[in-house]
Amino acid sequence: MSAARITSFLVKVASRCNLDCDYCYVYHHADQSWRRMPKLLGKEHQDAFARRLAEYAASVDLRRASVIYHGGEPLLAGVDYLVQFTRKIRSAAAGVEVDFGMQTNGLLLTDDALDKLQAEGIAVSLSMDGPREAHDLHRTTRRGRSSFDKVEAALERLKRRPEIFAGVIAVVDAATSPETLFSYFSGHGVPKVDFLLPDSHHDRPPPGRDRDPELYSRWMIEAFDVWLDRYPELPLRTFEALLDVAVGLPSGTDAFGFGDVSLLSIESDGTWHDLDVFKVAGEGATRLVGSVIDTSIEQLASSAAIAGHRRLLTKSGLSDTCRACEVVDVCGGGSVPHRFGAGGFDNPTVYCREMKALVSHVHRRLAGILVPVDPPADELPAFDIEAFELAETSAGIMAELHSDALDHDASDLAEALALLAAPGGEPLEIEAIRAVARRPGTVAWQRALRASHAGRAIHDVDGRPIAVDDKYAWTAISHLADRNLEIGQDDEWLRKPFGESIVFENGDIAAKGRTIIADALDIVEAWRPALARELRTICSAIQFVRDPSAHPDKIVSFSDNAVPGALYVSITQSGGLIDAYDLADSLIHEYRHQKLYLFERQYPTTQPGSLVFSPWREDLRPASGLLHAIFVFVELRRFWEHIRDHGPARLNNRAIAQLEDTEDNLWKAFETLRGCNLTRAGRALGDLLESKTRRLPLVA
Repeated sequence: MSAARITSFLVKVASRCNLDCDYCYVYHHADQSWRRMPKLLGKEHQDAFARRLAEYAASVDLRRASVIYHGGEPLLAGVDYLVQFTRKIRSAAAGVEVDFGMQTNGLLLTDDALDKLQAEGIAVSLSMDGPREAHDLHRTTRRGRSSFDKVEAALERLKRRPEIFAGVIAVVDAATSPETLFSYFSGHGVPKVDFLLPDSHHDRPPPGRDRDPELYSRWMIEAFDVWLDRYPELPLRTFEALLDVAVGLPSGTDAFGFGDVSLLSIESDGTWHDLDVFKVAGEGATRLVGSVIDTSIEQLASSAAIAGHRRLLTKSGLSDTCRACEVVDVCGGGSVPHRFGAGGFDNPTVYCREMKALVSHVHRRLAGILVPVDPPADELPAFDIEAFELAETSAGIMAELHSDALDHDASDLAEALALLAAPGGEPLEIEAIRAVARRPGTVAWQRALRASHAGRAIHDVDGRPIAVDDKYAWTAISHLADRNLEIGQDDEWLRKPFGESIVFENGDIAAKGRTIIADALDIVEAWRPALARELRTICSAIQFVRDPSAHPDKIVSFSDNAVPGALYVSITQSGGLIDAYDLADSLIHEYRHQKLYLFERQYPTTQPGSLVFSPWREDLRPASGLLHAIFVFVELRRFWEHIRDHGPARLNNRAIAQLEDTEDNLWKAFETLRGCNLTRAGRALGDLLESKTRRLPLVA
């Protein structure tokens, strides 16, 4: 197993707290090491951590990282302490974009403190359990007095600072109704809420469940229904993550689904630790080797302890009970600390009953919402699938598929425009609407606008709300798009859905990118003129992207059916411009996704809810994603065989290596695909691709 990639650091700047929350895993669970910790992280350890972060970033080319100030209560260190520490980290790790955050109980969150935190760009997440009757059940002072008034005052201050207000974390007490909690937080317009079940495990079961075995199952199911039916505009991380994994997307939380270790903790004595919540398992359960003084992050990332934690986040690392469970692909075994019992983690989560009940309920609700009354017939295409697959024989088929898709998008755009007042009040001609609908940014905009008018919250991939403006389409209409590819243009709706996780290249780099795109397209044209024509027909925009968290040698590209016809490709590698042949590979790769998207708009390839583990990385994904990968690999195999036999001599070894990897991936994928729940169209396409691959000559 390769080393973990560490991107987040939870730094315990203060080991003490000014509240005495009775459920706190730091002060009221098995690990009582806080008693021996210095009250604050000292200057020597601050300096060492800043150096370690800079050192690690340079060694693995980490472009972006997160530092979360934690405790105890981090503001006990003083806001000036946090500002100084932040500047120290930024100075030491000058080449890294560091996102700073703080988790606070809010008691010391004054306007002066917020001024300084905002000036320094430190985001604030507030610990708060709801209105007074909920909050004061557990979050009291050492003398048992209420903390609510001060915390609500902090909430009011944070509401006036949307630039740094990250959201609220609340711990569930089943005595408080979901309606009470959601109406309170919705009324305050909090940007995000994260509800946590009380930290428990098999040796310390959840409070109250001994008296009422269904206590938490009942609460979670009611909470999901209340949220979905009455407060869907409230960004609730727990349920949003559950919906993601229920439909085969990655989870945004370690409570559901599988994942990887990307975070380390640093205690106030400078020692390195694993996930802080492991403290519930026993004294020293979080402890890793060394401290910021003597141990590098690289050593920890490849350590046996982190490897053990990573294994617990994979299917093979779950208990036998979990692996045999019907909801494991959604639950993922549950939060690792909640699996502890009898000295180890080889157990289902202590909330297994609740997980099963909730996941089953969510599937039933989704079936009622997402499955149409009259599902489309599982039918084969009217055209020859073999003719569709190859660009030289697919011109007529693709023209019809593309035209049908444009008709549908134009109809949706007309519906969206009807929600707005047209300049001058004149209705647009259908051909004008159809021309604008070809622009993928317009498709993303109209889908967001219609969802917004239907009362559904719109978020980017980072979970941030997206503002839907009224002017975008009219700007597009004022200068109707031509039939050429829009290359590297600053189009906000080609970028908004992807948040801040992806950097979009502008300026000089984009200008250079347009030149190298021309070279890459010439390479494709010289190899397969029919493929180049088809690419230009169904694709209308190319965006230049960079993933700041990826290794600089990695070539990043992607497509998304939310922006049909848009290809997202990186044009830099290791600090310089990408090779034109590698860029041609990316363009072919993403064009093939777009081609299959058009096929799937009329002929779905997988049955609803069909999920599968990817054969080349252990993560769960929709079975259609596996078929997409095969569809792409088959074409790229042809491309690299051409480069091997007819390309520049300098690329010969690269082509051979690329073909060996592709060959290996293809056969693993075909073997996995045979067990997938495909439609007749999907099975026919998969069988065709496998037969074509078998007919191709073996890779040299």
